[in-house]
Amino acid sequence: MKSQLRGHIVKLVPEFEKEVDKVLHYFEEQNFPENHIVIDEGDSVNQFYFVIKGCLHIYFKDKDGNKNTIHFAIEDWWVTEYNAFLGTSLSSFGIATLEETEILMITKENFEQLLLDYPFMGIYFNKIHMRAYGASLQKQKTYPMTGKKDFHAYFCKTYPDLVKRFPEDVFASYIGISTDELRVFNENFRS
Repeated sequence: MKSQLRGHIVKLVPEFEKEVDKVLHYFEEQNFPENHIVIDEGDSVNQFYFVIKGCLHIYFKDKDGNKNTIHFAIEDWWVTEYNAFLGTSLSSFGIATLEETEILMITKENFEQLLLDYPFMGIYFNKIHMRAYGASLQKQKTYPMTGKKDFHAYFCKTYPDLVKRFPEDVFASYIGISTDELRVFNENFRS
C-alpha cells in the first residue's frame, strides 16, 4: 500500500526521491467497508487520509437529514475535513465510503512532525492542495454557468469511469437533483 503513496510523492516532487522512503513510516494502513462513516458531522478530526483503493464522498446533512454530496475522493486523492483537522472547529461535513476502501492515515500530530522533519513534504502537500483548489474553482465556475442537465452531461463526459462508481442518490445529490431527475438526465445523455 505504501508503495502507491511513495509513487505519488515522487511524481510530484521527484527531486526528493531518495528521501521519500523515510516518510512512509508516519502512515498507518486502514481498511473500511462500503458505506462506512469515516468522519461524522460534529466530530473532532485528527486524521488525514490518502486513498489507496476505493471511493469516498464528502457531504453535509440538510435540515431534513438528507445527505448532500459536495466532493469525492478516489485513488491517489487526499481527504479529510480540513477545518476540523486544523482544529478550528468540529466537523461540518461527513465523509463516508461508497465502496470498500483502503487508505493510508496520518494523525495530525504525525503530520505536523512529518512537515518539521521533512520540509519537502510541505512542497508536496502544497502541490496537492493547489490542484484540489483549482479543481474546486473549476467546478464553481462550471456549475453556475450551466444548467443542472448540462452540468450532468459535462460531468459524465469528463469523468465517465468515476460516474459508474456512484450510487444514484449520491450522484443526484452532488448535482442537486432528485434521483428521478437523474434517471431522466441519464436516459437523455445516452441517447
